[in-house]
Amino acid sequence: MAKTFSAPQLELVLKLTEDSGLTDTARANREILVKAYQAMLDGNESALAEILDPEVRFYEAKGLPYGVEAEGIDGALAGVAGMFSAWSHLYTEFQEFLAGGDMVIAYLWMRATARETGEIYEGPTAEMFRFKNGKVIEWRPIYWDTHRVREVCGLT
Repeated sequence: MAKTFSAPQLELVLKLTEDSGLTDTARANREILVKAYQAMLDGNESALAEILDPEVRFYEAKGLPYGVEAEGIDGALAGVAGMFSAWSHLYTEFQEFLAGGDMVIAYLWMRATARETGEIYEGPTAEMFRFKNGKVIEWRPIYWDTHRVREVCGLT
């Protein structure tokens, strides 16, 4: 027997601009990000920092042990350092870089060992990068299961 449910009142808004698709700018931004990660693989640890706009805003979910809203390149790098400090080992497998409009989404698989507990978090993660004039102006890592991150870091 099929179950029925009552949906809440739904408001749906599509805020797409005419150039929200895969434009030349979107392709160029994707290439900038891919090249930065490739440079990191080649040993250039500062490659990602080099593509950040001086006014970049970096956001990690506040519920995470390293949650932060930071401004500027130094703030973004401090945010990343905070994330790194939670893990003793971090494996990230980038599976795709998707681009549209002024955004590039890096889709990856993450496996991390918590420094405090030795427990492992594993799951999909996305990182949203918003570009302005060829530089990252906004950066948001998005974890599939922030509750699990808190668990393995000993916060629940």
